[in-house]
Amino acid sequence: MMQLLMTGAFLGILLAIMTSLMWNIAPIIQKEALSTMENIEVSGALKQTGALFKNKRWLAGFAISLLGGLTYLLATQMAGIVVVQPLMNVGLIALVILSHRRLDEEIDAKAIIGVIMLILTPVFIAFGGVTEPIMFASYDGILFYTVILLIAVSTMVPATRRLSILWAPITSFLQALASQYTQWFTLSLFAGTDIIEGFINALIPLILLGIFTFAAGVYTISIGLQRNPAARFNAITGTISMFAVIFGGLYIFGQSLNNTLLYALGLVCGIIGVILLSRFQDKELSVSEPKILDTGEIDNQ
Repeated sequence: MMQLLMTGAFLGILLAIMTSLMWNIAPIIQKEALSTMENIEVSGALKQTGALFKNKRWLAGFAISLLGGLTYLLATQMAGIVVVQPLMNVGLIALVILSHRRLDEEIDAKAIIGVIMLILTPVFIAFGGVTEPIMFASYDGILFYTVILLIAVSTMVPATRRLSILWAPITSFLQALASQYTQWFTLSLFAGTDIIEGFINALIPLILLGIFTFAAGVYTISIGLQRNPAARFNAITGTISMFAVIFGGLYIFGQSLNNTLLYALGLVCGIIGVILLSRFQDKELSVSEPKILDTGEIDNQ
């Protein structure tokens, strides 16, 4: 039995790494498509979403993201989100290499150190020894978590005109909500021996994870990628999402830490990495990217 559990956990880790690679390669493909499209705005979402799905290159990246969603779902069932989510930063290595080679995005020493810190983050968190998730008995926790993150998203959206990097935490929080409802879905679906009854019990989280996944995977990530360098946007998005998912797992699904010190070291590495990448992005935007005026014209000074 122990061997079977270890095998399941091992397969879950492998699937998580595959997911990470796909979710870090897909933004590069989508970024190439978005660079040739008109600016995507918060208003007119329906029309602009249609334009996205008509772009074959963007659609190819989206298909890779969907495939990653399937492997993520399987990995979550096998290993749990608090084990799986820290591994989502492994794909940053592929993201940085591809963004440099395909998009000519330059990465200086600070950005490299930031990415290294983000890659170290899941290592320390993995050794933090987080326990497996337990199905909650009350809906209070997940409702409170959902409301807080949605309030945070609605607060940041108006400020994105002045600070485009805010699309990263917005996307992160929506991804975190999708992850929590994915965990709820898998726990409900496989709770018993009757798969039909399990699917009925899992219908609500399935619908909600679909809504949050679509909002993050189609809309906010496209806006964020269009306005920010892909490597840094995805690095920041993945790290903030990781923290939000882990905190949600601890709060909602009754998980706990066996080694708080190593877990804290992971958090520190992640925070430092996000700060370094955010500062580098602000510097690059101020030097190399034209400003878009309120009138829609471009100021090249």
